[in-house]
Amino acid sequence: MTKSIVIAVAALLLGATVSAPVQAQSVGFGIFYGDEESDFFPRRLTCMGDYQIRQAVASRGYTDIYLNVLNEGHVEVRATRDGWVYLLDFNYCTGRIEGRKQLRPA
Repeated sequence: MTKSIVIAVAALLLGATVSAPVQAQSVGFGIFYGDEESDFFPRRLTCMGDYQIRQAVASRGYTDIYLNVLNEGHVEVRATRDGWVYLLDFNYCTGRIEGRKQLRPA
């Protein structure tokens, strides 16, 4: 009886070690790790608050800044610049404008 238990435990351990590389691949490490755009702009330790977002957008030349709902590290910002109203996709953890859509003349 103990011989069959030892064989069962050995088979269980062998099955666990065979499946480990598949699990490691799902973590995201591999040949493309470290070459994505987000890897070159690391996240801040603390994300920006409303005031800091407004100051960061204003420092890029925008005025009349209105913030929409914060959503997973991004906020839609409506702001005016050079006579146009824009809708900005602002990443408030990296401090970067990741998208800009021209809406209408100011």
